[in-house]
Amino acid sequence: MDDQPQGIGQRTESIAPLAELILTLSDLERRLTLGLTMALSEENVTFDQWRIMEALVGLDRPTMGELAEASGMPNASLSRTVDSLEDGAFAFRLPGVADRRRITVHLSDRGVERLARVRDIVASWEKATVMMLGNDAVVALDGAARSAAQVLDGGKSLPR
Repeated sequence: MDDQPQGIGQRTESIAPLAELILTLSDLERRLTLGLTMALSEENVTFDQWRIMEALVGLDRPTMGELAEASGMPNASLSRTVDSLEDGAFAFRLPGVADRRRITVHLSDRGVERLARVRDIVASWEKATVMMLGNDAVVALDGAARSAAQVLDGGKSLPR
């Protein structure tokens, strides 16, 4: 019997291959998110703030519910993140045009300027990470992940 501890990426008899893949992908996500979070700290932006600012650019006056769906964040976390963006005057909320009971979220001019700086940081982090992992590995991982997500999502294509 082998006395070596079992780690992520090592096949074990007790874990099905797909379950092992989930663990490996979760570990990869954690490591990539940590690296990006450290890079974002240069602009004093959290990972979640960056996600929401990017979502606000991509969506047209989203409600909090639409923003939660697009970001995949739980409502409580999303509210805290939007609150923090509002506190810094990077985003603001307004009543909806068609239904004033629905609150929409918008990126402020200050938020647009900050996002431009953050995108430069993200691009630098991405370039360094691709160099470390290798472009072929990144392209293959992206293709496999998008293909699997599309199949699991019933054939809907994922945004790039």
